[in-house]
Amino acid sequence: MKNVVHVINICLVLFFSNAQAQSQDTILLGQFIPEIVFVEDKDESERLFTPSRIEQIGTDNIQLSAPTTSADLLQKEGGIMIQMSQAGGGSPIIRGFEANRVLLVVDGVRLNNAIYRSGHLQNSISISPITLEGVDVIFGPASVKYGSDALGGVVHYHTKNAKTNNQWKGKLLQRYASANSGVSLYFDHQWGGKKWGFYQAINLQRFGNLKMGNNRIHGYQQWGKESHITENNEQLRTAYDQIDLVQKVRYNISRKLSVSSNIQLSSTTNINRFDQLNDIKNGAVKFEEWYYGPQKRALLAIGAEYQGKTKLFDSFNNTLSFQKVLESRNNKKTNQQLIERNEDVLVFGNTTDFIKEWGYKRLNYGVDVQHNIVKSTASNGNPTRYADGGSELSSISVYSQYKHPLSGGNFVSGGIRYNNGFLSADFDDTETYNLPFKSINLNNQALTSSVGLFANLLSGWQAQLSLATGFRSPNVDDVTKVFAKSGRLTVPNDELKPEFSKNIDISLTKEWQNNSYLRGTYYYTILENAIVKTPFILNGQDSLLYDGEWLPLFANTNSQEAFIFGYSAEGFWKINQQWSTKHSCTYTFGKDKSAGVLLDHIPPLYGKSQIDWKSAKGASRAAIYICYNAWKRIDEYSPNGSDNPEEATEEGTPAWWTLNMNYSVPLSDKIVGQINVENLLDVHYKTYSSGISAPGRNILLTLMAQF
Repeated sequence: MKNVVHVINICLVLFFSNAQAQSQDTILLGQFIPEIVFVEDKDESERLFTPSRIEQIGTDNIQLSAPTTSADLLQKEGGIMIQMSQAGGGSPIIRGFEANRVLLVVDGVRLNNAIYRSGHLQNSISISPITLEGVDVIFGPASVKYGSDALGGVVHYHTKNAKTNNQWKGKLLQRYASANSGVSLYFDHQWGGKKWGFYQAINLQRFGNLKMGNNRIHGYQQWGKESHITENNEQLRTAYDQIDLVQKVRYNISRKLSVSSNIQLSSTTNINRFDQLNDIKNGAVKFEEWYYGPQKRALLAIGAEYQGKTKLFDSFNNTLSFQKVLESRNNKKTNQQLIERNEDVLVFGNTTDFIKEWGYKRLNYGVDVQHNIVKSTASNGNPTRYADGGSELSSISVYSQYKHPLSGGNFVSGGIRYNNGFLSADFDDTETYNLPFKSINLNNQALTSSVGLFANLLSGWQAQLSLATGFRSPNVDDVTKVFAKSGRLTVPNDELKPEFSKNIDISLTKEWQNNSYLRGTYYYTILENAIVKTPFILNGQDSLLYDGEWLPLFANTNSQEAFIFGYSAEGFWKINQQWSTKHSCTYTFGKDKSAGVLLDHIPPLYGKSQIDWKSAKGASRAAIYICYNAWKRIDEYSPNGSDNPEEATEEGTPAWWTLNMNYSVPLSDKIVGQINVENLLDVHYKTYSSGISAPGRNILLTLMAQF
C-alpha cells in the first residue's frame, strides 16, 4: 500500500510540472482563460451525478439558527435526528442508519476512520459550526462517489475558504446561551491578492452544566432526574470547553492551476459520559467516574486543481490529507481503580478526481487511497479496547460516474466503484480472553453501482428515480474491539465481511414560478450481510470476566438481512417578498428479517414547521418554528440494546414538541444583534435513544461585528 501511494505521488509531481508549463504557455499566447472555480466552492450536486435527495444548509441558516455544535445544526434543520449520550456529543441518524453507517466529510476529506463504531458517535462536534460556509446532506447510499460507510447518507461540512482578489475583512462574534451558561467567542479574517488567498479562524467555547426542561407534559415526573447526578433541573458534570482552529491558504499558480493548504485543529476538555454516570446497579451508583479524555483532531490537507482541456480530462483535482485523532475512555467503578483506555489514530488519504465534458455530457472518474494506523493502550495492565499489538486498515478504490443529457432538461446517469480493503491486527496478549489467534488479516472487496433518472414533467412537475447500492467494509472497531455495554461483552471476530445495501428512491416535486415547491420522497432499502452483534462462543466459553464482572459474550457477525423503508415530505411556500413558510416530515420503519425483530436506530416520526419573515430590504430576519417527535413505544425498540431502552420510560420515549423563535437585526452598518429563544415553553424531553435530557428553555444572545 505504501508503494501504491508513493507511485501516485510521483505521477502527480510529473503531471503538475507539465500542467504548469502548459498554463504558462497559454498565458504567453495571450488567450483568455477564466479563473479556476476551486473544488471547495462546488456543492454536492456537482459531485454526485445521480439525482439523489440533497439538503443544503447555507450560511444564512447557520447564522440564524445559532447552533451550539455541528450536530446541533443538523437537528435544527429538521431533516436529521440526533442522538445524544452526553452534553458534548451528537450522533446523526439518516434513514435508520447511524454512526459508522453514515459518512462524515469535511472539505472533501473523510472523517470516518478505522475506529468509528456502530453505536453512537460524538465526532461531529469536532467541527465548529461558526466556521462553516455550508453543509450538504445526501440522503441514501453514495458509495460510488464516497466509498465505504455511505450506507444511509453523507454529511459534508464545508468550512469557509481562502479566496484570491479579496479585500481584508474580519468577523468577531460573541454568543451566550442560558441553558448551560455557555459562552462562545469567534474571530476570523480573510484577505487575498491576485494569486494568494488567506483565511484564519478561532472559536473558543465554554459550556456549563446543562439544564433540562421543567414542564413535564409527558407525565413522568422523575424521568431523567437521578438524584445523584441532577440537582433540580441541572444535569451535573455536563460542563466542558472546546477550541477550534482553521487555517487555509490558496495560491493560484496560473489561471489554470491552483494549490491550497487546509489545517484544522480541534480539542475539548474531558467530557463526562452522562448516560453512564446516571447508572444504578443493585441500588448503588455504578460509576464514580466515566469520561472521554480530551477529544483531539488535527487535519492537514494539501489540494491541487487544474482546469484545461486535454484528451483525458477538462479538470483535475488531487487532495492529499493527513489526520491525527486522539481519544480515550476512562471509567472508575465504586471502590475500584480508574481504568484508562487510549486510542491514537493516524489517517493518510489521497483522492484523485477527473472530469471530462462533451457538451452537456459529463464523465467523472478517479482513484481513492486510504490508510489508517491504530495504536491502542490501557493503564494498570488492563486489556486494551483494540488489538494491543496495533492495527492497520487500508483501502484502494477506483470509480467512475457518467451523466447523459436528454431533451427538455432531463438526464440519465450511472456510476460504478470497485474497492479493495485490507485489515491487519496483532494481539500480544491472547491469554486474558483465550483468543484462538494472535493476528487477524482480512482482504475484502466490494463493487457498488448507481443508476438515476431525472425527468421534467408537465406544469412544473419533476420526477426523480435513483437506484444505488452501498457498502461498508468492516473496520478495526468491528473486528478487534473488546467492550462492555448493557451487560454484554463484545469480543473480536476474524471472519467479518463487508455489509451491503440496495436502495431505491422515488421523488416527485411540484415547483411554482415564485420558487415555492412541494416534494415527496419514498425510499426502500435492503440490507444484506449486515454486521450485527450476536451471542458468541470463544474457545468454548460463552462468558468472560471483564472489569470485575462475568459477562455473556457477543461478537459482530454477518448474520442480518433487513429492510428499511420510509418517506419524507417537504414544502416551501413563498407568500410574498417578506413572508414564507417551510415544512418537513420524515417517517422510517425497519425490520431484521433474519431474527424477525425490529431494527435498531429507527427514530419515530419527526419533523419541523417554520414561518420566516424578512424586512423589505432583507436586513432584519425572524422565524417561528416548531420541532416535533412522535412516540417511540417500548415494544418498537430493538431487542439488541442499541436503542438504550434503559434511558427511556417504562413505556418508551414520549412524544414531544417545542416552540422556538429567532430574530436578527442590524444595529449599525457593521454590527448585527440576534436573539434566539429555544424550547420557549420549557418542555422536558429526550430525543430518541438519548441518555441525557435535552435543553430546557434556552435564550441565546449573539453579537456579531463585521469589518
